[in-house]
Formats: sequence, structure tokens, C-alpha cells
Amino acid sequence: MPDFIGEHFYARPDGSRLDVDFLGDGLTLDIKTRPNAAPERVISPANGRAYVGRNLNVSISGGDRITLKRPGARALACNRVLAYRDSADEIASGQAGGSAA
Repeated sequence: MPDFIGEHFYARPDGSRLDVDFLGDGLTLDIKTRPNAAPERVISPANGRAYVGRNLNVSISGGDRITLKRPGARALACNRVLAYRDSADEIASGQAGGSAA
């Protein structure tokens, strides 16, 4: 299994997010399209080329935009976000509204 390099988050047009793990030498990605989903692995043959997986092709442009293409579906373009917080993050950090009393 390739070593973990880093993680980026991308905002989908509907406001949900993609969680993308960069692995190995940057030619392998694990993409989670839903919070509890298993990641989908895609691999690129070389830098600057599309990543290919089972029923999924992925391209990255400019480092801040990722496009997912599936057979029979429209391409899904997502923009990188620098941080992601959800209610679980807020609860864990103690910043959620309400009290535990």
C-alpha cells in the first residue's frame, strides 16, 4: 500500500465535499465521495495525466480543481477548500452550540 502524502478537501456544487488522500509518489489517490463511504482508488500513469479507476476518471487542474468523470454521467467539477468543519468537528473542539450539562 502506498504511503500517505497528504489530504485535500473539495467542495461539490451541492455543498457536500470530497475527501482526497494523496498516496505514494502522487500518482495514486483515494477519494471518498461520502463521509462513511469506502474510498475509491484511482491511479495515474504519470504526472499531469488523468487518474483512472474502476468506473471513475479524475483530473486535477491548477491544483485547486478536481473533475470526476463516470460512464454515463455528467462530469463533476469541484473546487478545493482549505479547511473543512462539520458538526462532529465542532463538537470535538467544543465549539458547537448548547451544553452537555
